[in-house]
Amino acid sequence: MEQDEFFLKVSRALSGCQMVEMELKLYLAHAVALIKKRLGDRMPFGMSGDDFQNHSLERLITEFKKFSDNQELVKRLSKFKDERNFLSHKAIASCMDSHNGYQEWQAASLDERLLKIEKEASDFFHAIHDESAKFLGYLWFEDEV
Repeated sequence: MEQDEFFLKVSRALSGCQMVEMELKLYLAHAVALIKKRLGDRMPFGMSGDDFQNHSLERLITEFKKFSDNQELVKRLSKFKDERNFLSHKAIASCMDSHNGYQEWQAASLDERLLKIEKEASDFFHAIHDESAKFLGYLWFEDEV
């Protein structure tokens, strides 16, 4: 696989991972907003979606686990985190040699893995979105209690 093609595949997979992080942040922000809405003036609640903006994927998964009872999704996300970390921190470096530059054979060996990460990221994005759909109606349409 040519170097430019490899970098495009890495970019597509990474952008999918970023979408997963964004969807987790949205889920958490909406969950906190619903809690705040339901509490009203009965009790101070100082959390907001901004509390999650700089969290790593691992930390977002830890927080998501506190707001979701979908343990299977949490378990799958935790496995996915390891692949995302490989992609973010090692995939490109593993295909570069300090003396010979880009190693096409090494990049080709990652092709299936990159495609799998891209597909999984899309699946996770939709799964997290579906989880938030379980409560968003209460946030947007329910009058304050």
